[in-house]
Amino acid sequence: MPCTALSQCVGFDIIESISKTCRLLRGFTALIASHTASEAVRYEKFTEISIGTDSYCSVKLANGQRISTLCNQGNHQWMLIQRRIDGSENFWRNWMEYENGFGSHDSEFWLGNQNIHELTNDGYTYLRIEMVDQDCVWKYAEYSTFYVESDSFKYRLNVTGYSGDAGDSMWKHDGMYFTTYDNDNDNWGGGGNCATTYHGAWWYNACHWANLNGEYGNTKFGEGVNWNSWNGVFYSMKEVRMMVRKS
Repeated sequence: MPCTALSQCVGFDIIESISKTCRLLRGFTALIASHTASEAVRYEKFTEISIGTDSYCSVKLANGQRISTLCNQGNHQWMLIQRRIDGSENFWRNWMEYENGFGSHDSEFWLGNQNIHELTNDGYTYLRIEMVDQDCVWKYAEYSTFYVESDSFKYRLNVTGYSGDAGDSMWKHDGMYFTTYDNDNDNWGGGGNCATTYHGAWWYNACHWANLNGEYGNTKFGEGVNWNSWNGVFYSMKEVRMMVRKS
């Protein structure tokens, strides 16, 4: 169902008086070709964090590396590390692609495990995950500690300190290595490769409660864009974005 009317949008606030669509994006001028001009200004959820305007951005880290992505500027500057909106990008990719990053900042993308490691190593250790389900309901999860280790440690995840209203689906993945279909580092033992079975790539345990890099629109058990503590694992989210900021 398209999220195009206030009555359909749960958890969003009206921020402009012109035509809008309920999406996790505000003030972004480079629209996807299939989208209409009315989507340039959208419904947005205001919280105590006051999520603001999206734009292209680039940040220079302490080690001299420069990382380019999308930013959200409100009370804090958030760096987007992942975005799912319409299934236009294939997220069932190999280790090297996940390491380097892929996709387009104009649509769907993964910033890259190496870049995510460098960001968290530079102090971008506060994670926010925003989601919209198929009924146009908006929820979020935040983690006060988010750190991705280097390639030498298979981009192992450290994530704790949950708050929000979507429920905590990341606790099961804390301490896990990253897994792709060609690099199995999960905790499933003889069960197989979680990335292969569940059509994604993630910090799989045995296997997941969150699968935000799963197959868009797939409602088979565990194969979609899942957040178990909200809608379970037979459900695929309509829209997701992950972003980090300095604590």
